[in-house]
Amino acid sequence: MLSFAVKVDKSRYLSFGMIYIDLDDTVCYTATKLTLFAAKMFERPYTEEDMTDYDLRVSFKLSEEEYRTYMRAFHETELLGIKIFPHAATVIKKWQQRGWEPTIVTGRPTYTNEATRQWLDNHELFDIPIIHVDKYGTLFSTYEDKLITPFPKLKEMDVKFALDDAPNAFELISQLELCPAAIITRPWNKRYLPSNPSIPITRVNNWLEIDRLVENRFNEI
Repeated sequence: MLSFAVKVDKSRYLSFGMIYIDLDDTVCYTATKLTLFAAKMFERPYTEEDMTDYDLRVSFKLSEEEYRTYMRAFHETELLGIKIFPHAATVIKKWQQRGWEPTIVTGRPTYTNEATRQWLDNHELFDIPIIHVDKYGTLFSTYEDKLITPFPKLKEMDVKFALDDAPNAFELISQLELCPAAIITRPWNKRYLPSNPSIPITRVNNWLEIDRLVENRFNEI
């Protein structure tokens, strides 16, 4: 099979800056895997409809100890099996080829870094930077960990656009006045309204909509 390299004038794009991309339930179907894993682990009939709150302690009615055990086991055994959203890899690779800077900004604990990199490589998302930040006040990471980036540090990274699904993350984006953003619709964010209306946050449903939104954002710069 013949393949043809697309010649791109990167000089048009180099000034665009970083695109912040959350991973779980923005690029891949983590909620589906989390639900199946919880149902098996706790022998309870959980479904994705139960995930009305981003905090799984609330959605799945877990004690603190159950939550810690569950999340550690999930992170250690299930990450490589999570399925990717349709069109996500194609769009991200296109941005990368244009000289833009798609960057994974994840609230995953830092001990998942190797598995996260392997998952990206498995989907041919090579050389995409991974930044671990404490978006949610997680129990698994501390700022003493050299892989953790305090969320306010993103303000220094020329972030031009952000994609996420977590209301917690959008509150931080709004408070910092970080950049325009897109929220990908999931059950736990359907009622979310940003606290700072001066930061444009657009609701999207899939990666084709995300791509059009980012293209339009670039054309405004």
